[in-house]
Amino acid sequence: MEDIKIVDGNPVSTKEWYTLRHILGYANWAIFYLLLGGREAGKSYSVTDFFCRQWKNKGIPFTWMRLTEKSAQKLLQNNAEKLIDPDLRRKYDLDLVTSGNNVYEVKERSKPDKNGKTKIVKKVLMAKVYAISTFYNDKGSIFDKDFLDDLAMRYNIAIDEFEREKGEKNTFDIVYSLVNQLENNVRSTINRTKIFMLGNTLEEASDVLCSFDFIPEKWGTFTLVRHKKILTQIMKDLDDPNKDIREAARRRYGELVKKDKTFFGKRAVIENIEPSEEYLTRRAGTIADILLPTASTFTNKINTDNTLIDKSKLVTPISVIKFTKDPKDWFTIWNSNLIAKYNGEKKPAIAMRAYLDELFTVEMQKQVITLFDTRSFTYKNLITFKQFQSNLEQLKPRK
Repeated sequence: MEDIKIVDGNPVSTKEWYTLRHILGYANWAIFYLLLGGREAGKSYSVTDFFCRQWKNKGIPFTWMRLTEKSAQKLLQNNAEKLIDPDLRRKYDLDLVTSGNNVYEVKERSKPDKNGKTKIVKKVLMAKVYAISTFYNDKGSIFDKDFLDDLAMRYNIAIDEFEREKGEKNTFDIVYSLVNQLENNVRSTINRTKIFMLGNTLEEASDVLCSFDFIPEKWGTFTLVRHKKILTQIMKDLDDPNKDIREAARRRYGELVKKDKTFFGKRAVIENIEPSEEYLTRRAGTIADILLPTASTFTNKINTDNTLIDKSKLVTPISVIKFTKDPKDWFTIWNSNLIAKYNGEKKPAIAMRAYLDELFTVEMQKQVITLFDTRSFTYKNLITFKQFQSNLEQLKPRK
């Protein structure tokens, strides 16, 4: 049985390698499973093990995504050598070949010829590998509308290393590209879906974490869900063999979320993995430990600057800073310099880009940037600061 200790009321594994056993306990309502931990903690291995077990025992294929085309193609080289660990190939007796973005399990080969070579007689699609950044190449070509007609089928998807590394060039919007690639794969599916996001907790919170309104400031498991009892029952009904019950559950889900998009929350469970003593012992004295001993990529420790966080009461709204036309990218300045997420305040707008249907000037844009750089703003909470910072970083410099 897995060794567990309690940290801040959350169960945390004390084993050297991470396992999915605990986080899968939320599968009756969750869609997103975010695993945040230092390198070589066992995140990718544990998810791949789960996917292979689902494939061998239930015939459920899976999808693996990476940020860029180059990193995705590396997984497919040498018959998916980097996708499926040799230990797992032996454990599940997998004979794999690749073609394009697809990974196939060979079920039958011909007898060896005089040179000892065999031909593939039968192969079955086991996995697909895609890049997030090139989602536009996959539109309309990868969704299988009949896949879930078989009630035994599930969408098993992993997004590996979903965070940009420190110093990595920002050439595309991660969240926009990720959402579009997931849309390519699952469309309007709301159940029988597990999406694992595997990342290292870096000094700067990732774009994806900001979209979940979550910053890991302590170890443990965090659930982003509302009305869990209602949601769990709907998910159960959606798996019912009776078609009428399934259709009624789908309608109820849609009606509730249509009235309130946040009714069920983010349907996510986040595990911020604390390094066990065994893990720290194994990592001690390694190259990374010697040269970058404090980098969170390896230590899974995030150093948070709270000096600009101001919990003061919001008294007087001054203006609204708009980065895009989407209100989720709007921020309200209160009390002269306190920034909070926009909540419908009717105040003059400061456009940070052209073409937002608001007056835009480069001078005003530069003034906001200068106020940020000189630490003149304060922020209602840490997630607001990170999201505001992320929006600033995505601005194209203007002369």
